[in-house]
Amino acid sequence: MQNRKQQDSISVDNISQENEIRKATNKGTGNAGKDPFCVYNHERHAVGSKITTENGLKSVCTEEGSWKTNK
Repeated sequence: MQNRKQQDSISVDNISQENEIRKATNKGTGNAGKDPFCVYNHERHAVGSKITTENGLKSVCTEEGSWKTNK
């Protein structure tokens, strides 16, 4: 049996509190099979993706695969 694991394309995204996702670039910036990524709302996002909350806090996806909150 062959390995048919999919290699999802990931991109740098800007995510609002309302879960509105806007791509920061028009093309994919990486591959989830080999590049680090963060998960938000069951979706993969490339390093550098940002989440902005209603109160203005921003979280950024890091190389370690976690979201770091900036005050």
